[in-house]
Amino acid sequence: MSPKGPRGGTLCLLLLAMAACLLPRCEASAYQGFLKRHLDNPKSNLGNSNDYCNQMMTRKGLKCQRGNTFIHTSEEQLKSICNSRGQILQGNQTSKTLFPITICRRRRGIRRLLCRYKGKSRIKKIRVTCEKGLPVHFISYV
Repeated sequence: MSPKGPRGGTLCLLLLAMAACLLPRCEASAYQGFLKRHLDNPKSNLGNSNDYCNQMMTRKGLKCQRGNTFIHTSEEQLKSICNSRGQILQGNQTSKTLFPITICRRRRGIRRLLCRYKGKSRIKKIRVTCEKGLPVHFISYV
């Protein structure tokens, strides 16, 4: 009887696939995920801030999550946060400049079951985690 499970060739391919994730492509993938979740430039015209949040959270596949912050700027300006000499706190970079953002928070109480959001438009500095000169995780606004 032959043992069940991956053969040597299959195991080797799996190890190669895992090793490939150590290449810069994975940082680009994390960056693309950051853009998909947080970038909306120019800001979509979806009505008031509450309507905007309700529609964007669904559009981005974030429906029923506690909240999200959308950043309304160019990719170049986002990248500049990681390349500037702004304030670094616990390994995270804070922007030197202000960014237009929309903060979406899920409403509390019975409406939470409906996953409705309350939105606020602000202009704030933002704090992100950078890897290899690219923002990959939104931390907060300041």
